[in-house]
Amino acid sequence: MPVRQALAAGDLAGFTALVRTAMGLSQLQFASLVGWSQSTVNRVENGTRHTLYDIRELLRFADAIDMPRHALTPLLLGSPLAVKDIEGVYGDMEMDRRHFAAVLAGGLATGVSWGSSSIPRRITPVQLRQLDAVVRRLYADDQRMGGRLLLPLALHQVTRVRRMLDEADYTEAIGRRLVSAAGALHLCAGWLAYDSGDHELARRLYGEAAMYAEQAGDDELRVNVASYRAMHAVRLARSRPGRAREALRAVLIGREAARRWATPRVHAVLAVREATAHAVLGDRTACRAALAAAWREVERGPHDDDPDWTAFITEPTLTYFEGLTTMTLGSPVRAADRFQRLLGEPAIGPRNRTYYHACLATALLASGAKSEALTEGLALLPHIGGSRRTLQELAPLRQAAGASSEFGHLYDRHLTDPIP
Repeated sequence: MPVRQALAAGDLAGFTALVRTAMGLSQLQFASLVGWSQSTVNRVENGTRHTLYDIRELLRFADAIDMPRHALTPLLLGSPLAVKDIEGVYGDMEMDRRHFAAVLAGGLATGVSWGSSSIPRRITPVQLRQLDAVVRRLYADDQRMGGRLLLPLALHQVTRVRRMLDEADYTEAIGRRLVSAAGALHLCAGWLAYDSGDHELARRLYGEAAMYAEQAGDDELRVNVASYRAMHAVRLARSRPGRAREALRAVLIGREAARRWATPRVHAVLAVREATAHAVLGDRTACRAALAAAWREVERGPHDDDPDWTAFITEPTLTYFEGLTTMTLGSPVRAADRFQRLLGEPAIGPRNRTYYHACLATALLASGAKSEALTEGLALLPHIGGSRRTLQELAPLRQAAGASSEFGHLYDRHLTDPIP
């Protein structure tokens, strides 16, 4: 990729410009982040100043943007693929799947054991923007990789933002924004833990996100946290149905926080969470009413003030929730029809598409189409990646297939090695 190629060629001017551009920062903002003047950034990028050719300054620069020092290996060995022999990194393809190179290009942190744990002495809007970029990048890459691969990266950032709050200097206004950023990062890490199948860790991270939302007085974050906590409670209600009432309580908390400002899509998010909780409780009437409310809100169209985290609420997503609640209420044939219709949508992200295929396979099995379900399951297993949640969705298919089946063999291999 361009960053590694620039390093391998010894083009530190191009490397600096690529990193800054990928982070979406101006030269002035980037200068603030790395401790230079704007003129120094300009001269480094133009190749008229050779600051980074001093190894001490290069390492300090890498730490400032939280780039793992191992990622500088292409510069030392003159090859963009030189990282493959480093202990703990598994070659070029594997490195890409673990987001090693892509994270580098965005100037974000990588794994706990690789990345720097340094924090800035003073927090400015530049650091806040960087934290926002971290969260956006993690969510975006979740669609490609699944939570299990990204969770260590997120937890590394969680540790850093806690240290920023405890150790760095900042104004009161910046402090409030930093607390909100910490809440958003904990919420993102909670989702990745949930997708990894670590429900206890997800619960703790969601709880901390809720605490930060309260400390910051951030109603938008309060609603988003309530939505995730409701979703998590519904998932746990599969084995402990009483948790569905916990989900309904979370929805009420979200509605109270949304009361004065929410857009139609915010109300739609809370409505689908309510519908899934009612489905677990077996209340068809309340479930259908909540889904109808969600459809009405979505049909009102987008709004300029829609938070970014409501972007997933679209008509195809509502079709998924129709399938999910129909399945929960004991109508697998109708649920399979919804999932098949949903998979015809071209704009669905890769991770979601794989998960929806798993839902379809489970619905087909429950409707008596075992052979078709196994075919569906076999086709999607190679694409599961780091989403343990998707693998867990296929557990009924694994039980029905038997230990000696091809599906059973591949499924069990995923349980011990989530990276095929």
